[in-house]
Amino acid sequence: MKEEIELYLKRAKKFEENAKFNFERKDYDIAMFHIEQAMQLIIKAKLLDEKGYFERTHSLRKLLHELKNDEVKKFVEKYEKVLRDLERAYITSRYYFEEFFEDEVLRAFEALREIRAILWKE
Repeated sequence: MKEEIELYLKRAKKFEENAKFNFERKDYDIAMFHIEQAMQLIIKAKLLDEKGYFERTHSLRKLLHELKNDEVKKFVEKYEKVLRDLERAYITSRYYFEEFFEDEVLRAFEALREIRAILWKE
């Protein structure tokens, strides 16, 4: 299990690096998709760590709800719109195009850093 968790966290870091690259190229829709993937893997790794499994869903809000943690609850309230945007980024990357803007991506990066800090305190 520990190896799988480490793999999820490594992959999340790679998605974040890809998001930064896409952001620099002003490919904001792809950057949002990569941030969503990074966040999804960070959350799923934590669920594996705490519960040994996670629900088979791509909804960040559903996954976060399973953690039942006060800090996570505050995070969800603070970033409600960002989480919806990230979920839309996941869906639209597969089925149709949605445009995102620089400020939305910057806010998503902020949320990604914060959820990593909450879930994986060093």
